[in-house]
This record gives sequence, C-alpha cells and structure tokens, in this order.
Amino acid sequence: MTSNRQTLGLALPPSDGGVRREHDAYFTPTWCIDALLDSGILQLEGKRILEPCAGGGAIVDVLSGRGLDCTGRDLNDWDRGWGGHDFRDGMSGFDAIITNPPFNLMDRFLYAATQSATVVAVLGRTLMVEGKRRRDNLWHKSPPSHILHLPHRVDFRGEGDGKGGVMVMSWFIWDGSGAGTQFVWGRE
Repeated sequence: MTSNRQTLGLALPPSDGGVRREHDAYFTPTWCIDALLDSGILQLEGKRILEPCAGGGAIVDVLSGRGLDCTGRDLNDWDRGWGGHDFRDGMSGFDAIITNPPFNLMDRFLYAATQSATVVAVLGRTLMVEGKRRRDNLWHKSPPSHILHLPHRVDFRGEGDGKGGVMVMSWFIWDGSGAGTQFVWGRE
C-alpha cells in the first residue's frame, strides 16, 4: 500500500456549520448510478467490474442488484469488509471500473483507471472538462467516449432523494470504442 493517505468521497462545502465528515465521506446517491445504467451507453453484462472507491457501497449495491458482477474496494472498511485497498496500488484484473473517486485525487485516478481497464465510468464535477493541464495530460491523450450530464444537481449529504444539491455532475465514460467524445444529456 502506498504511504499517501486517500480520502474518500467528495470535497463539498460543509452544510452543517463548517464540520466536515470524517474522510470526506459524501457517498453517491443511487439515482446517479441508475442514470448511468439506464443511459444504455455501457454494456456491462458478463464483465468483471471494480468499484475501487466503494465507500458505503451504493455503486456496488446498485450494480449487484441488477445482476452485474461488481467488486468493492476502498481504503477504509465502512463495515463492508473491503477496506485496506488504495486504488493507486492497482486496478488490474477487471473489465470495467465504475466509481465516484475523491475529487482531490481525480486526475491521478482517471489516469490509473484508463490505463487499467477498457471500460471506465467516473462520476465527477462537470467542470472537469476545464483546465489546460487536464486537457493536455488526459483529454487529448485518452478522451472519453461520452460525457453523460446528470439532469439534476446532486446532493451528496444523504438527505432526501439526493437531488437538488449544489454539485453539477456528469459521468465521464470510456466505452472502449475509441470514438470521439459525445455529450449526452441524462434523462429525467
């Protein structure tokens, strides 16, 4: 395991008087995962899927609930039995990687994931398309096949239905086709 500590979840402004959750544990609302799967962009049947930043397990649970073969790993255990795995220690042996990684490690994660699997879907802030360094080091070298823009802002605090938050999010998807990037609006 690497010595650098990975934090989990998303770097969000604290909504509770400035107190941040331990490990930045802001987990993915299930509707975001459903939006990815319902888009029809990815063909995941028969693929071994890794969720390397599994956190509380929302992505693993939704994919497994749809009959897909998904393995969860994480730096922390979260009472799920998958702790002790830093994504930088390797993601090989899987056909697909689907995750919502920590924002502060996003560039390193995107590079590692796209080098490890042909099919990759990463939930990130839509503004990830910005920036010269990311453009030169990732988007030009390994552009996603799709950017699936979610139809609602996302609330990662676990309150209500997870919609109506402050985060504008998209799924950045590499489907293995090598096709140029297609922007897709997520359905309601």
